[in-house]
Amino acid sequence: MGEFYGDAYSDNTGMGQSGVSTSSGFQINNLNPALWVRNRFTTLDIGVIGQYKDVVSGSKKQTNAGGNLAYVSLAFPVSPRWVVGMSLKPYTFVDYTNQSIRDVQGTPFVGVYNTTGKGGINKASITTSYQVTKYLSLGLESSYFFGNVRKTTEVALIDYIRARDPNLDLTEEVMVSLNERTTYSDIAFRAGAALRVPIKKENKLNLNLGAAYSFGTSINADRTTTFEVSRDALPIINPDTLDNVLGGRIKTPNQFQVGASLEWPFKLILSADFNYQQWSQYRSFTNSNDGLKDVGRINIGAEYLPRFTSLNYFDLVRYRVGFSYGKTPYSIGNNDVNDTNVSLGFTFPMGRGYQNFLSVALVGGQRGNTGNGMIRERYGRVVLGVTLLERWFVKQKID
Repeated sequence: MGEFYGDAYSDNTGMGQSGVSTSSGFQINNLNPALWVRNRFTTLDIGVIGQYKDVVSGSKKQTNAGGNLAYVSLAFPVSPRWVVGMSLKPYTFVDYTNQSIRDVQGTPFVGVYNTTGKGGINKASITTSYQVTKYLSLGLESSYFFGNVRKTTEVALIDYIRARDPNLDLTEEVMVSLNERTTYSDIAFRAGAALRVPIKKENKLNLNLGAAYSFGTSINADRTTTFEVSRDALPIINPDTLDNVLGGRIKTPNQFQVGASLEWPFKLILSADFNYQQWSQYRSFTNSNDGLKDVGRINIGAEYLPRFTSLNYFDLVRYRVGFSYGKTPYSIGNNDVNDTNVSLGFTFPMGRGYQNFLSVALVGGQRGNTGNGMIRERYGRVVLGVTLLERWFVKQKID
């Protein structure tokens, strides 16, 4: 399926991806469907993401960079206690190119192998959030997954000396290709609850509790596999279809998130979350678990607003800091791969009356380590979000 984007938008990303229990109401909190009801204005959130990676394994090094649309979300209040929203975002992504050279024993030739992967799965959702009591809200997200992943393995047989030429052009060689395209489509659900408990009167301090549960689902998948032999990009023999729209399923794991936060309204938020994902339940297209393990993760963050009523612009900027640590479901040689990152975030008011916002989140982290055949990946990530607020369904009055 690829690597997951996660559910956090730009503001929560700047808080260490925490925030299952709290929302300012000025931006959409996508970590918990129950928190959408806090948005009392019609809210449009749009985000983009950019990422840079530095990968090291032994003496080998590689750098990657890329970007994508992160999310598009719209929420609007239907009534004072009911908010409905919709969103579109990438769910997973696949983007890699690797090359290796192997000797063909008993011959003066070597095989030059190129493996590539492209594509991913997208997620279109409708969220409904309802304020059940003064302090309790519930939410449900219904999602439709769609997309495809394309994987190609190509091998060319050439002589040993030419294979070491850095300017080697493989298009002049006989190329054997195995192409695989898997198309995904299905629905899934995520539910959430949020509780706000006043600790001090007059809304001076609140204790927030929240939980979200993503139901594991079996995603329908169709796979087509073709085999080709070509030279100079022209087929030598007719392509052969090994699998034609072969039906199967991908089983995704359950995920449980819980969080708590202390909120001094319009001043300070301290947030801590824990999430647990049962990757042992995962099953691939071939019904394999791929050796994935159950994992947990902690997310800690803080948001500070200097002075909500100030006329000084920088007193109205919201500042964020966060930390996140957890295990990934992968392992290399029975060694776990840990992921640690820190983050900074800023939300700048803009527009007339400062009713719109520009948010920036900066994340730096590391996955894995070097030595013992391990892989270390250091990454930097930027999430840029724009939030537009407006009032809808206002009854017109004539003076």
